[in-house]
Amino acid sequence: MDRVIFDADTNPLVLAHNARILGVSLKNIKFAFLSHWHYDHYGGMPYIAELNPGIKLYAPIEGMAMAMRWGFEPVPVRDGGKIEDKFYTSGVLEGIEHAMGVETSSGLVIIVGCSHPGVDRLVEEVLKVSGNEKAYLVIGGFHSPPIWRLNRLAELSELIAPAHCSGDVAKDYIKKKFPDKFVEVRTGTIIDV
Repeated sequence: MDRVIFDADTNPLVLAHNARILGVSLKNIKFAFLSHWHYDHYGGMPYIAELNPGIKLYAPIEGMAMAMRWGFEPVPVRDGGKIEDKFYTSGVLEGIEHAMGVETSSGLVIIVGCSHPGVDRLVEEVLKVSGNEKAYLVIGGFHSPPIWRLNRLAELSELIAPAHCSGDVAKDYIKKKFPDKFVEVRTGTIIDV
């Protein structure tokens, strides 16, 4: 499968350190995907562009000039749909954020950044544009969502991996209420799909 990067930390030094510890090269990436223009998600993007000059960056429209200065070929995203073979975007919701869907041998994996518009809404949009009824895995930041959003998410995905800004309450709720769906993740976790 093609190698892509979804968001890029706050600091290029942290990104480079983590990649080195994991033994992962940040070169030869097919494209970059930025969920939203908050610094803790785009801080390492200039480094990615330096290592992969001219690659596409799929991102909400607001930071396209900056992406171009970094050396990306910016692709502004507004609507949901297929962006590359086996890759989808939810489309930008509430003018701020989009999520990425990836077709894998296990099923559709949906990666979210912070889920400011609601993790369930982002997942529903990726499912709609990809033609899938359910995700295999949803992973990323859920932005300390209300319980009803987590219950809806459990209906939409076989596995749930809360990370980043999900919050301990959300993680504990999923772990207790949906133990067969909960996947514990942290920096460096590898999930085979």
